[in-house]
Amino acid sequence: MNILSEENKYIKVNELSPNVRDINLLAKIVTLGDIREVSNRNTGEEHKVMDVLIADDTAKVLYSAWNEQIDTIKEGETYQFLNAKTILFRGHIRLSLGRNGTIEETKEKIDETNDELDMSEKEHEYERRGFRGGGGQNRRPRSDRY
Repeated sequence: MNILSEENKYIKVNELSPNVRDINLLAKIVTLGDIREVSNRNTGEEHKVMDVLIADDTAKVLYSAWNEQIDTIKEGETYQFLNAKTILFRGHIRLSLGRNGTIEETKEKIDETNDELDMSEKEHEYERRGFRGGGGQNRRPRSDRY
């Protein structure tokens, strides 16, 4: 079990917003969803994913558990999510561990959870990414375009 240092304070579930990184959160597993099989679009590799409802005393949010994470979590237990991030899935916030995050059991327990405020319920607009340019190596000179 990892002891959280002073510089890595927990935030509360009701403080989550879209596309935030480096989140440390303490939450209780409220409900485990069904396990689904999904394929990576690029590699065709098969993965398991499960929607998990987690909560603290301020709110609840969906967490996407992948592959081996699924086998390590138990309903009703409290975990610390370290170096997690929020993503938008179909316009709704989800907590994700990504490549760098971890989930660990903790001795701290959350007894009472807030089931009224659902952070995954609100739909958010996707932020448009700015044009990154392309270097223009393959572009014809302007006079040749017409």
